[in-house]
Amino acid sequence: MKQNKGLLIGMAVVIVVALIAVIAVSGHKSSNTSPTTTKSSSSANTSGAVATTAVNIQNYMFSPMVIKVKVGSTVTWTNQDQVHHTVTADTVSADAPNGPLIGQGEKYSFTFKKAGTYTFHCMPHPYMHGTVVVTN
Repeated sequence: MKQNKGLLIGMAVVIVVALIAVIAVSGHKSSNTSPTTTKSSSSANTSGAVATTAVNIQNYMFSPMVIKVKVGSTVTWTNQDQVHHTVTADTVSADAPNGPLIGQGEKYSFTFKKAGTYTFHCMPHPYMHGTVVVTN
């Protein structure tokens, strides 16, 4: 009897955690997943860009979502989530980030060598997106 009660409690906990995860993920989805990397004249909203070279990946979001750096800067993304993420340019080129899957606590760094506006997303979670504005 005690084993059945423990099993039922364990199953209930798993179901609750799964429901919370589904709700959290579905609350961050966006319908805009079209690639839009361009040079200098991007339609991405960069007015709130933060001057930093560190981006956290947490709660299925890149934070800050828009950053501004100088040519030659290395940006480092750190995954704080328990799931794997990528930093993948919307338009693939040698000038844009294209990182591997990184797990919790892992980092991916990319050095920007050309000015422009680079939009990126997470390959497994395409509703996650961000922008790096690179200036001279």
